Parts: sequence; C-alpha cells; structure tokens
Amino acid sequence: MARLLAMFFTFSLFLSLSVSKTLKRDAKALNEIKASLGWRVVYAWVGDDPCGDGNLPPWSGVTCSLQGDYRVVTELEVYAVSIVGPFPVAVTNLLDLTRLDLHNNKLTGPIPPQIGRLKRLKILNLRWNKLQDFIPPEIGELKSLTHLYLSFNSFKGEIPKELANLPELQYLHLHQNRFSGRIPAELGTLQNLRHLDVGNNHLVGTIKQLIRVDGCFPSLRNLYLNNNYLTGGIPAELENLSNLEILYLSYNKLSGVIPPAVANLPRLTSLYLDHNQFAGIIPDALYKHPFLKEMYIEGNSFKEGMDPIDGFKDFTFEKEGFDHGVADTNCGVLNVLKEVPSIENVNVIIQGATSIATTDENFVCVTLDFWPPEKCNYNQCPWGKAGIFNLDLDSFILANAIKAFNPLRIRVGGSLQDQIMYKVGNYLNNCPNLEKVDDGLFGFSQGCLTMERWDQLHDLFKRTGAKITFGLNALIGKKESMTEKGLWVGDWDSQNARDLINYTVSKGYQIDSYEFGNELCGSGVAARISAEQYGKDVIQLKELVKELYPDPNTQPKVVGPGGFYDEEWFITFLQVTGQNVLDAVSHHIYNLGSGDDPNLIHMIQDPFYLSQIAQTFRDLSKNIDKFAPWSSPWVSEAGGAYNSGGKDVSRTFADGFWYLDQLGMTSIFNHKVYCRQAFVGGNYAMLNTTTFIPNPDYYSALLWHRLMGSRVLRVNQDVSPYLRVYSHCAKQKPGISILFINLSGEKSFDVTLTNDENFYDVNGEFKGFEKREEYHLTPKDGNIQSDVVLLNGNPLELRNLEIPEMNPQLVDASTPISVAAHSIVYVTIRDFHAPACA
Repeated sequence: MARLLAMFFTFSLFLSLSVSKTLKRDAKALNEIKASLGWRVVYAWVGDDPCGDGNLPPWSGVTCSLQGDYRVVTELEVYAVSIVGPFPVAVTNLLDLTRLDLHNNKLTGPIPPQIGRLKRLKILNLRWNKLQDFIPPEIGELKSLTHLYLSFNSFKGEIPKELANLPELQYLHLHQNRFSGRIPAELGTLQNLRHLDVGNNHLVGTIKQLIRVDGCFPSLRNLYLNNNYLTGGIPAELENLSNLEILYLSYNKLSGVIPPAVANLPRLTSLYLDHNQFAGIIPDALYKHPFLKEMYIEGNSFKEGMDPIDGFKDFTFEKEGFDHGVADTNCGVLNVLKEVPSIENVNVIIQGATSIATTDENFVCVTLDFWPPEKCNYNQCPWGKAGIFNLDLDSFILANAIKAFNPLRIRVGGSLQDQIMYKVGNYLNNCPNLEKVDDGLFGFSQGCLTMERWDQLHDLFKRTGAKITFGLNALIGKKESMTEKGLWVGDWDSQNARDLINYTVSKGYQIDSYEFGNELCGSGVAARISAEQYGKDVIQLKELVKELYPDPNTQPKVVGPGGFYDEEWFITFLQVTGQNVLDAVSHHIYNLGSGDDPNLIHMIQDPFYLSQIAQTFRDLSKNIDKFAPWSSPWVSEAGGAYNSGGKDVSRTFADGFWYLDQLGMTSIFNHKVYCRQAFVGGNYAMLNTTTFIPNPDYYSALLWHRLMGSRVLRVNQDVSPYLRVYSHCAKQKPGISILFINLSGEKSFDVTLTNDENFYDVNGEFKGFEKREEYHLTPKDGNIQSDVVLLNGNPLELRNLEIPEMNPQLVDASTPISVAAHSIVYVTIRDFHAPACA
C-alpha cells in the first residue's frame, strides 16, 4: 500500500509539473539569455518553455519546482561549456533561484549589482571564469547563501566587508584573484563559516588583525591565507579557533617564532608554514600532536634539526619572479622567449629506509574510446577513425607501440560505453550503429559492439600481450527519472553483459578487470545514478563475475565507479558495496579545464596549479583506507584538458609536465593504476590519430614503465617549486630511479643527492661509484610546443616502423645531475643503498 501511495504521489507530481505553466518572468529571463549569448547548450534548449511543455523536456541544466499554480526556475547549472560574454544580467530576474552554477566558462566583466535580488540563493558558483572588477556590496543581501565560489577569476579591490552580512555562509572561496588590502575582520562574525580561502591574492596585514574580534570564526575548520603579503607573526589568540583543522600560511612574509598556542588547536591536521621568514624552534608539542598529519616548514630560518611531518610536498609558485615570458604569436603558436637559463644548486634528500606507497607493476595504462569521427569540439573533429569501431587494428606501428611496454594495460571504454550494446545472445538481431542525434547522451544514439569486432580486438590484444580492462554498460535496464532530470533509476539488467562475458570465456579471451559505468557518479556528466543504486548494481556484477569465473586465481577484478570524485557520493557507494566487492575504486581527472583555454600552456607550467588536484588524490585514498581497505584507488581516465584536449598543447612536449607530474603525484597517494586518455584519438592522443607515430608523452610513459618500480620513496627538496622530483625503487634491481621535471624555462638545476641511510659521510651527501644511467628528454629546438622529443640530444623517431631503442647516457657519479630548463630527466642509480628496495 505504501509503495502504491508513493507511486501515486510521484505520478501526481510529474503530472502537476507537466500541466502547470511556467512563470512568465522566468521563461522570459531564460529566453533572453538564450538569445543574447548563443550558449553552447542551446542545442538542448528546445522550445520556449525552460521547464518543458509536456511534449518537450526541461532545458538542460534547468530545474523547476511547483509554486502554487506555476512552475518556477529554482536551479540553473550551465558549467564547463565555454560560455563567452558578460555575466547575464537576466539571471537576476530568476527570483526563486536557490542554486546558480556557471563555473568553468569564459564569462567576463563584473558581477552586476542586481545579484542582490536573488534572496533565496543558497549556492553561487562562478569560479574558473574571467570575471573582473570589484565585487558589488549588494552580494551582502543574499541572506540565504551557504556556498560562495569566486576562485580563479580576476576580481580586484578589497574583499567586501558586506560578506559578513551573510548569516548562513559556510564556504567562502576567493582564491586566485587580484584582491588587495586587508582581509575584513568582520568575516569573523560569521557563525557558520567552515572554510575560508583567500590564497593567491595581493592581501596585506597581519593574522592578529583578522582574528581580533572576540569569539571570532567559531565554526572555522579550514583557513587558507597562502601566497599573499601578510606580515607579522602567528598570534597566541589563534588557539581560540578551536575547530581549525587546516592552516595554510605558505608563501607570505610572516616572521617570528611559532607560538606554543598553535599546538593547542585540538583538531589541527595540516599546518603549512613554508616559505616565510619564521625563525627559532618549532614547539615540541606539534610533533606530539595527536591529529597533526603534515607540517611543511621549508624556506624559513628555523634552527637545524627542525623536520617536516609526513605528506606530499605541495609545491606552490612564488609570486616574485613568476613570468611566463613574452608571447610570440608567430604561426599562431604561443612560444616562450627565453634568455640563457641561470643555474641553481639543489640538494634532494631521498628517504629510502621504507616505501611510502606502492603502485601496480603495470601502473601506466592507456585508453581506447568509442568516439566516432563525428565527435567534434571547438570547430574541429580530432578523432577521425581512432574510435574502437573504426581503428585500424592491423597497423604495424600500433601493434609495436603496444608491444614495447610488454605489457601495456589498456582500458577499453569511455563516454559512450553506457550506450553500447553487445551483439550476442538476445541482442543478435538488434545492433544499431552509433549516430549523431539531438536527444542522445553526449549527442549520440545507442551503438553496438559485434562479436566479429570483439574477436578482432582480442586478436590485437593477444598479439601484443596487452592487459585489458573493459568498461561495461551500466545503464541497461534503467530509465531517466520522471521527476529528477539526469537521474537514471531502476536495477541494472545484467543479461547482455552475461552473454558477452560468456562469449569471452568460451573464446579463452583474457580480461584483467571489468569497470562498471562511465562518469555516472556524483552529479554525473550526461547521466547519473544514485550511490545506493550503483552499489547494488556493482554487487550484482561481482556475483556475475564470480559465477562465470569460478577460479579465484583467474577471476577478473571489478572496478568502479569510473567518474569524478564526489566525497559524499563515494563514501555512500563504498558503504553500500560492502566487503570484498570492489577490487579498485576508479575516478577520472581533467584538472586542466577546457581544451580551448588559451591559458592552457601557462597552467601546465604552473606548479601551484598542478598541485591543486593533490587533495583529491589524498581524500580518495584516505576514504578507501577507511571504508574499503580491501580495495585500491585507480585513475581510470585522465586527459588533462577535456573535450579531446588542447590542439596546440596536449600532443606536444609541454603536456609531459602535467602528465608525468600526475604519475608521480598519484603514485605517492597509493594509486595502483593511471590510465591516460587516449592512446589514439583526440588532441590528447599518445599516438598520432592518423599515422600512429608516437607523440612525446608516449616516450615519457614508456620510460616510466621501464624504469620506475612499484615501491614509492619519499623525496624532499626546498629550493624551487618549479623542480618536481619523484623517486621509486628501480624497476630492474638494484638501485633507485628518479624523475625530475623542470617546469621553468628560465632556470636549470644542478642536483646533488642525500641518502638518509648514508652513514659513511658526515655531510650526508650521496657519492656513488657506479656511473649513473640518465635519460634527458627535451623538445626539438627548445620549443615546448613541438611534437618532436629528443632523448639525450637525439630525436626519437621510428626505425622501420619499430619503436626506437631508448638507451641511457652513462654519467660520472661524482658530478651533479644537470636538469636543463624545460626538460624531463630520468635517472637510475644502481649503487644507491635504499633498504626499501632490497
């Protein structure tokens, strides 16, 4: 009876929304926006009624609710679609909005003062745009606001004290703008504020001025003041912020000693003091703090013997001296004009007593995707015939590129995998072709994988020794909710997957793992599934795999959910799946933003920007340890810039700065697998889409696979954030391998090593006897946007369709390791004594 009542209520609600009229004010406002800006979502904004008219669905990104006899727009979420133009003032006529999310677009100009009209707004997300000018004081009229995201814009002037008039505000993100002056102490009166981030601005003043109000910031957990011009010391009054967990003070001009009061913060987990002017000693109590997990102290004048605590070295860039150079737009390609690089001496400490994490032996992974030739972005169609259905599987270069890894892990899947049926069993007579349609997910219809093509793929995999992860369709049996747009409901129909797996087993094809679904978690991309339902479906898949592969020794792993990390969703998902269901928890990374962003070439060289994603890796790893310790984290898809990558960046040498830094960073956080999108196809392809000739990242990945073992070592250097350093036990014993990435085009580094296990030298400097094996990767003609890479000065080119040998140069161990400007260097040291590598 209860179920019947629930169904009746749901149907009645849907019927009410369908027959009710949309408030004219809201329809007019959204149609004005649609007409004036020419948004890229217009293809999905069909008709004149943004809430749908019964025959047409609601517009994409628009959520409506019933208010009396009318439907009103309560949420507008149109993000990451490259909207260009000024902030649409007509939005401020949507007076019932509770959520406005326009992040990751190209909006310009100021926020209009009319923003104050949105009295019901709870979430305002405008980060990652090009907004500028002053924040209007009218923003203080949004009394219901709980979340305000304005980071990564170009706002200037002082932070408005009117923000203190928002009694419900919990999260305030003002990071990476051009704010100046002092941080208003009035913010301390916000009783619910949990997160305050004003890092990377031009702010001055002292911490004491910020917390001068009695009882200030009673709920504050995270305080980010980094990369500003703050002076003075850390006041003892700081201990009154009793809920503080993260204190980020890096890269300021703070001085004095660290007061014992800091250790009295009972919840403190992360303390960033690096690159200031602190002196003296660090209170003993901080080292004994029960919850403090990481403390960064480099770049100060502390007395000798002061040590950091744990954690990944979160490099941030220094404001002074940060200059990308002069833009030379010759031939439409951005170049960085460089003077003769200066040389800086760096000592790198390698702690080889114990490993800090481990990766899979086949950590490096690539993807093959389903995209057809009609996949287009930014007025270009870079996929050609590189999709799974059209790929030339007989290409000698393709096969040789895979065989060179011996083995290469390949993930077969991608955005369209949840629209792919398998022509086997009950679907023998129902096999549609992928076609471009207006109402399909990602703009395409359902497609079909024939067993003939499946056979051909496995012939390639067998010939090349590839290790396969296959992405299964997770939407079979589901339908879109009638009441909640984008949410797909119902249990997974496993029959088509069962038939495919049965066929696969009968043919003796080897599958390492099955990944369930693609980008359906959290808020999803084109569709989403609730965490509870996803967990139930994965349990069903696990039972199916156990049934069809009864031998535990040959049973493929079950992986999921394969989407963007949403902490609340992932925790619920892990709790529902339960023990020993998931073998790997997979997520996706596109942290460089859109492929047509003109700043892409700069972001890829910005150490602070590259480090922002580290928190995601840390959080996921931590939650897996807590809720699913039998599992491990994977990055099952990462292309840097989304929508097929950046045409003049993603296929070039410069992309290696991002890609190899990702490999190093994720390995520190215990990720077992990292799958690069894509092996072939799009601008981010590791092989040229038409010729299969390797791009620079292919060779970088191959060297990682051959040199970097599975055990990860801790590395420290505090000279420059532009020098990224990662070390593992060598893939082939004995010794260690080190990766150096020099993001700077103006500076070279001469590196000496310290072995924390070296008891034979009073200075601790490592002095080897065997010659070092060095692999120096540099771009042709010094142009980081070249697609030709040099190894030790010689271009890497195919030889008779074969991948060239990549031999090291042997270097006298008594000399420093030279890391040239804008270069990538691998070094293997055979006589470096690291007990973790024994």
